[in-house]
Amino acid sequence: MIESFRLLAKKLGDPELTASFQRKCGVKHLTDFNYGNSVNGNNVASASAGVGNNTHLDSPVPVNQVNGKIKSSEHGINRVLTPIASNHSNGYLKERKQINHNGYLKNGTNQSNGVKLDDGEYTSSCNGDVGRMINGNGFIQKNGVKSLKDHSIDNVIIHWLFLFGASLGNELFYILFFSFSLWNLDSVVIRRTIIVWGVIMYVGQAAKDIIMWPRPKSPPVIPLEKRYELEYGMPSTHAMVGVGIPFSVFIFMYGRYEFNLVLSLYIAITWCLLVSFSRLYLGMHSVLDVIAGVSLAAFLMLVTVPFVDSIDRFILSSKMSIPIVMTTCILLSWIYPSMKRWSTTRGDTILILGVFSGIYSGLWMTGQFSNVNPVPEALPLTLALPTLSGVGIALIRQILGSIFIFLALTVIKKIILYTLSWILGYDPKDPVTKEQFSIELPYRYLPYFIGGIVATYVMPLIFQQIHLEREGFYSEIFSYSS
Repeated sequence: MIESFRLLAKKLGDPELTASFQRKCGVKHLTDFNYGNSVNGNNVASASAGVGNNTHLDSPVPVNQVNGKIKSSEHGINRVLTPIASNHSNGYLKERKQINHNGYLKNGTNQSNGVKLDDGEYTSSCNGDVGRMINGNGFIQKNGVKSLKDHSIDNVIIHWLFLFGASLGNELFYILFFSFSLWNLDSVVIRRTIIVWGVIMYVGQAAKDIIMWPRPKSPPVIPLEKRYELEYGMPSTHAMVGVGIPFSVFIFMYGRYEFNLVLSLYIAITWCLLVSFSRLYLGMHSVLDVIAGVSLAAFLMLVTVPFVDSIDRFILSSKMSIPIVMTTCILLSWIYPSMKRWSTTRGDTILILGVFSGIYSGLWMTGQFSNVNPVPEALPLTLALPTLSGVGIALIRQILGSIFIFLALTVIKKIILYTLSWILGYDPKDPVTKEQFSIELPYRYLPYFIGGIVATYVMPLIFQQIHLEREGFYSEIFSYSS
């Protein structure tokens, strides 16, 4: 039984399974590269001498002729990954250099077992294979010369569909989704969802840095989402949040609203599947990572949801709840598992704790300090299509509120970064500065904590002053804070 489970886990964790899904969706390795001219008419390519081994270039890599073509074998040993234009007089890659295992340099360039060019450009190695450094659009730009991507996208519709699915687990989505729901829909449903989201994300992120399983090996997998490459892969927190948010909304709407259960369940399942399969398409996770994420999220919801109502009532009604919430969130940030190599995981987790505590602090302040006469709620509520004027008002709220939040985040981040860098003796312009825990904790926590207060306390007051308030917002809070 145990052996069968081990073999199944090994099969589900096989990177070839993820690569096969990518190929079926139209993501393929390129086997031919056309080179443009470099400064001296020569071209330089990075090559691998041993796929899967920590191989380095012990001698210069010779150049290819002008307008030449280099062929590569997708599974061969000498596969060329990405050409890099060089302005060296001899056209060679020089000065082999081993980069720290944490994948980072002082100048903020992401690397892992890379090799260095004389002018400071780098190629990177992923899972031991000498590879390529690709910027946001997938190209390397040097003196007007671009290198080609090492993959092709054959199905644009699927590509954009899964990019959208992946965005449902990103920072921008959280900001827009939570704020829109609070200002325009129902704060009761969304704040309870935020409790579940916070629990799921903290446990999932911490599990990554405890288990420390790498992301699928490349090749054969083609990683299409560079931001998360340095994070570990097990479990998939995107898959976890793909379960947590839609199904929490479904659960907390039940009994509060009259709605079509079958249609709502279908939407929740579709949301979950879209996010989960996007992780395979983008080459960020194995099938095992995704299944583990979905399973862990379901378990955490099972043990968290029964206590959400009590937690919600306590935070909104107790005089001492906010100091307790803030202290707990900061303590959880402090005891977050230590990382053997820096990644965005810890910072993202601190951000989540900041959003959670900030939103609830603003709601608590609204319940304690606002002088309003809320209208009692008559449950169950009925879902109805919004009017044209209602849509317009909702858009105005969202645009106005988003401007305030993004301005607050930008200004507070700058103030915290430059102030703490001056006090602690760091260079605020050095990307490595943000990796120092003494900077990272306040830099990631405080802006989003204050942003949450702006969203749930300041903006509703502004909406009220300009007669754009949502009817029912204060009723949803006072019915629980009294």
